[in-house]
Amino acid sequence: MKIKICGITSAADARMAESLGADYVGIIFAKASPRCVDLPAAVAIAAGLATVRLVGVFVEQSVDEIERIVERAGLHAVQLYRQPKRPPEGAVYILAIRVRDRSSLKAMESSAPDYFLTDAHHEQAMGGTGQTFEWSLLPRQLDKVFLSGGIDADNVRGARQLNPYAIDVCSGVESRPGIKDQGKLEQFFEEARA
Repeated sequence: MKIKICGITSAADARMAESLGADYVGIIFAKASPRCVDLPAAVAIAAGLATVRLVGVFVEQSVDEIERIVERAGLHAVQLYRQPKRPPEGAVYILAIRVRDRSSLKAMESSAPDYFLTDAHHEQAMGGTGQTFEWSLLPRQLDKVFLSGGIDADNVRGARQLNPYAIDVCSGVESRPGIKDQGKLEQFFEEARA
């Protein structure tokens, strides 16, 4: 099982996540997010990483703009909260689904990204809310799913039992939005790898 630490806003936090064993770190380009970074910050974050894969999180950007950022920042993957007219080129494509009920998951049958990310539905925010959703709504096969939404050290063992491709954590390892907490990260990784 892979681990993605999302909402990274500094090179120092990215290096800390990498040193603890993260497989992916996510940087957010959604302007409404308190964890939003600009392109120069993303380039600086990418420059400090050796093995971890960088995922860009997008909401309102066009496919052309996403592709430009992928190239400039060296992104491995893009996580989109809206289905594009065409998949962005040059990166792995992750389609985020905000789960409210079983019908929310219909996109898993009609779309063909490389991976899905399942997150809790929230009226005002796309993600990073710390809210969970009813995991029993998920299909049994999660080998192409990043499981997200309110995951932290207290519930990561339960999340792991669902056997997703990856677990995605953001607010559950922060001291405040965009600032990762080393103690929470260490505890999270200890529980996730136990």
